[in-house]
Amino acid sequence: MQMPRGGALGETWVMGTTPRTIIDSVVRSVCGRDVVRLVPLAGGGMNETYRVELAGEGAVVVRIARQDVPWFIDEAYLMTQARAAGAPTAEVLGLEHLDHDGELLSFSVQQFLPGRSLDELIGEVPAAELERLVVDAGEMLARVHSVVLDDQRAIRHELRLPDEREVARVAGIVKETVDPAAAAIVVRGADFLRHEVTTRAAPPLSLVHGDFCPKNLLIHDGSVVGFIDWEFAGRTSPAYDFAQWEVDAGDALNDRLDLVRRGYARVADPELAEAGWTPAFAIDWALEKLGWKNPATPAQVRRCLDVIARYASA
Repeated sequence: MQMPRGGALGETWVMGTTPRTIIDSVVRSVCGRDVVRLVPLAGGGMNETYRVELAGEGAVVVRIARQDVPWFIDEAYLMTQARAAGAPTAEVLGLEHLDHDGELLSFSVQQFLPGRSLDELIGEVPAAELERLVVDAGEMLARVHSVVLDDQRAIRHELRLPDEREVARVAGIVKETVDPAAAAIVVRGADFLRHEVTTRAAPPLSLVHGDFCPKNLLIHDGSVVGFIDWEFAGRTSPAYDFAQWEVDAGDALNDRLDLVRRGYARVADPELAEAGWTPAFAIDWALEKLGWKNPATPAQVRRCLDVIARYASA
């Protein structure tokens, strides 16, 4: 994976707070209306994220990034492509980039989609309802993957050939925090990944969401109304998104990739789309999480090891 994920920058990393006057000015420029209230939103990834209530009525979402280069440009383009293919995404109303005290601030002002994340609803909705929502999300994921990008604007997520020193470092972390047997699982996973990368032809590329898991599925009135947080969207094998689900879906849904595939099959053949690459992408992501500088949670560590052990042993 070429782009650093949450753990690479620090899972507990916190951004600075943008002055209210600047946010007001950007929203006024894009929407032509004044800001009445800012409500911080959780799950904004590496960015400040707010629901902004506007004068009169209505609301928008504002995301603010601090990067060395203008941000959100490719993300807005990819969201538009996904929406055109039938995947539910918010409309990007405007992008702004400005300098504040020598720091580049990038703003993405987006349509506000009402609802709650599927992650929040686990345990609240009946099991049959939860399964139906995941199946529906699988169908929408297939629509995302139907987008073939013919330019170089998108991030390219590539499988990494395991570095021996990095593998040793991760194995050492796992040995110390779990046990020696767990460290051996890390080594087996790296060997499996190395074999896949060096012996198989590269898979075909499509648009991927890049962080496909329950926290980024927005539910409203019993329907999936939005895929949110497209910051890691890019070009790679569809297996990338299947692998993200296997590692990150959470205890209730980690092992229900079958539901995603069932919905996917309404639009396309999931096995053909994955082309056998899900194990490699899952192990790659699990190894990355195990090596985070700010350690993964015990539950995340356990899931990463379970995924590696299952695929590497097979």
